Amino acid sequence: LNPTTQLANFDLFGIMPADGAQACDFKLCELTGRRGRDPKVVVDGEKQLLMKEAGTPVPLFCCLYFSAGLAAYMVARFQINRRKTPLLNKLEYGRQGMGILTESVPQQLNTGLEGVQVRCGDELYFPPRSEDGSGGERYREVGFLNINWQAGMANGSDRAPVCGRVCSTREPAKFNDGKVDMYRLKLRSLVKNPGVKIQTDKKDDGMTMIFNGGLGKGVFFQWDGEARFAFSPTGEPFHMKVRKILNIPVVLGPKYDPRVTGDPDNGREVRFTFVGATPEEQAAVRERIVRGVRNELNKELNASREEMLAAGLHCEEI
Repeated sequence: LNPTTQLANFDLFGIMPADGAQACDFKLCELTGRRGRDPKVVVDGEKQLLMKEAGTPVPLFCCLYFSAGLAAYMVARFQINRRKTPLLNKLEYGRQGMGILTESVPQQLNTGLEGVQVRCGDELYFPPRSEDGSGGERYREVGFLNINWQAGMANGSDRAPVCGRVCSTREPAKFNDGKVDMYRLKLRSLVKNPGVKIQTDKKDDGMTMIFNGGLGKGVFFQWDGEARFAFSPTGEPFHMKVRKILNIPVVLGPKYDPRVTGDPDNGREVRFTFVGATPEEQAAVRERIVRGVRNELNKELNASREEMLAAGLHCEEI
């Protein structure tokens, strides 16, 4: 290492139980099926999603980004069809994305993000401008950026009026300001933004995603490019809380570009810390990490075949 290399703080987020809970109230499984354009199988005359027990990793640390909806479903389908070169992988992403947009919605999913709500602290961030939580069906994706880069294609800047999106310099998503840079997308957002520069909203208290879709339905989500299907084994609403859990020192590489991610100096001492508003919250992070090291989170989060079948999901044959 070059002794002149710059050090910086880095926000490490984590998927945690909801406030007041000791364990998460959702279960996870993984999409499976045949390789090809459409992984769905025909059951009772209709094309259905086929699931399998989820493998490792289980979601705990979230370093880069988090999202639910279209991109996560696309990643889940891509994981079945991974290719040998970066170019072929990008083409495969495009093929799966086009398939999702042109196919009918399988019964395990809702239209768009219907049934999804996202709260940032006491604020209902998603769906926007909704007093009763309706309107999610008009959107394709919701999530946040930590580093200002997703899938090698998209990055974000603070929300601005139309003229400001083109003519002004906006604050980018930063990886050490303690905030999540939230975003929500429709298909027409590519035109409104314009392009792959995502409009983001900085929020202090992380986010909690709530899904209320009933038994047999769920939502695809991804963290750092790894996709899973989350559902409630009882059909009751479930909660997925993501908040900052660690502050860690990082070494910046020679290609670090402050034009993309901003000034890396956040004015604080570069050091490792557990993060929480109270000593109890910090202790909960330590306990969660230890449970992850001991592989105890696998049983808590990953659904068994019996749990998937009881929830009305279709599973691959053993």
